[in-house]
Amino acid sequence: MSTAVAKTIDFASLPFEEQKAHFFDVAKRALPLWGYPDDSEFKLLNITENATYLVTHEGYDKLIMRVHRMDYAEKDSIRTELAFINYLRENTDLNLAAPIPSKTGEYVMTIDTPEMDEHRNVVCFTFAAGKAPRDSADDTESLSKIMAAFGKVPNAITLPLFRVAGRAYDGFNSIMPTKSTLNANDRHFYQLLGEIAAKLHVASSKWERPEYFTRISWDWDGTFGPGWNNYYGKHYQQCEFLSDKEKSAIDECVALMGDRIEAYGKDPSRYGLIHSDLRMSNLLEDGDKITVLDFDDFGCGWYLTDIAGVVGFAEHRPDLKEIVDEIVTGYTKVRELTEDDIREIPTFIMLRRIGLIECLQYHLNNTDVGSGEAAEINPEIMQFFCTTTADLAKKYVKEFKDLPMASPVE
Repeated sequence: MSTAVAKTIDFASLPFEEQKAHFFDVAKRALPLWGYPDDSEFKLLNITENATYLVTHEGYDKLIMRVHRMDYAEKDSIRTELAFINYLRENTDLNLAAPIPSKTGEYVMTIDTPEMDEHRNVVCFTFAAGKAPRDSADDTESLSKIMAAFGKVPNAITLPLFRVAGRAYDGFNSIMPTKSTLNANDRHFYQLLGEIAAKLHVASSKWERPEYFTRISWDWDGTFGPGWNNYYGKHYQQCEFLSDKEKSAIDECVALMGDRIEAYGKDPSRYGLIHSDLRMSNLLEDGDKITVLDFDDFGCGWYLTDIAGVVGFAEHRPDLKEIVDEIVTGYTKVRELTEDDIREIPTFIMLRRIGLIECLQYHLNNTDVGSGEAAEINPEIMQFFCTTTADLAKKYVKEFKDLPMASPVE
């Protein structure tokens, strides 16, 4: 008599709502490991790379729980991330949420789900008050709301509109006079973010890496490598929201960036350990206090990537150069930047912008904004983002094709 073998459930093949339910089930099973009652209240903050929850119960401190995705960071990699955060907390004045050990003293706990042949990691952090900051001229939230409102209209109607809108937005900005829209508070804020990035880089260069050190590398292959890369292997050439002409424009940009980054090199003064995602949604502003969150992308990379990260998803803004100038002003109060460094900042802005096309394809319709992001990744956002990226690529080539390359560090 043959014995039927139970079929393993594949998480990736589940509908998104069932994936959400599984994340929540894992979170509920993990909670007692941190000594919290089973009837604690869970509030989903977001699902992007991981599922993040706010856990509350009367008589207990608020807790942030992160349930990890399976294909991004193994246990030693997560341990490395948390060890680095603890080092920063002990050796800098940066405000960071503290990793919380479980009842056993371990920071990373693994929840097994045999029917899925799954071993999923869970970590917890202290709660930090505040909300994601915005400068006075930021249009990201308003654009997101407009695009979300079109989500119920058939794509055959909306996507051509947003392709035109992306072109119109870029064209309008190019002919408008360059008048400053940043006020004194905005300038102070961006300088503060520059200081934060520089302090992180100074500290990271001094950190003695643990023997289990394992982290992601945000190098060239991490963005454009064949097959799987850090942006999930969804190459921009496979993106349905880009026309062939737009892909060719990005190809030309990528080729130029590759030459410039090769010349820039990986000297330790230029390449080390970085946060890699210092955009607004990973910060909390509470009065004068800025808390840095989400070291999930922390790893090896060019230091300029963190300056580029601050303007992530806002690279289309007409005041981008002005914002970057303020970030550099703050950064150089703490850590030196050479002329070569400053000249190549737009290269790393474009590197990250194109990489985000690959990331957004992966996340299309499988994110939950909860209360932690401005908008879901929907086709309208993708179309606007891709169209404006292609236009930015053309501008980059026009501006940088004849500029001198960086010199090697002596």
